[in-house]
Amino acid sequence: MKIPTNLKHKPILEVPNYDDIDGPYIGDTDAMGLSIGIAQWNTAGWTDLSAKVWRNSGDKWSRQSEELPLHRVLDLASLVCIAMQYCRDGNNLSSPDGFPVQRSGDNPELKRHLELMKKEIDDNKIHLDKSLERLALEFKKLGY
Repeated sequence: MKIPTNLKHKPILEVPNYDDIDGPYIGDTDAMGLSIGIAQWNTAGWTDLSAKVWRNSGDKWSRQSEELPLHRVLDLASLVCIAMQYCRDGNNLSSPDGFPVQRSGDNPELKRHLELMKKEIDDNKIHLDKSLERLALEFKKLGY
């Protein structure tokens, strides 16, 4: 699906037809595209970039479309990696200095939710691995 350019977020780079590659949701998703562009929260003279997931209900572009600053997208990717390692390494939670990750102490169902997280990560391993391989390749191209 073609990503609109007439809305407040102004796409610069885009992944149209994301619904064709949306991991376990291929063919059954409202996430129709991804983009990096000029953030919708900018005021005159500001040019902050954001990443956006474009959602479409079939009738119109959804207000549930998400837009995040680029560093937050990468921080979320780091959190996913930490969660995957946590599940793989048997509850050994480690995170880099300056990025303190901890179990949610206020979640009364934490034990059950941790088991659900482990199951979901395991069930979606093939899709997560594909996304991680794509990310690792891009990191290598950047020299990391």
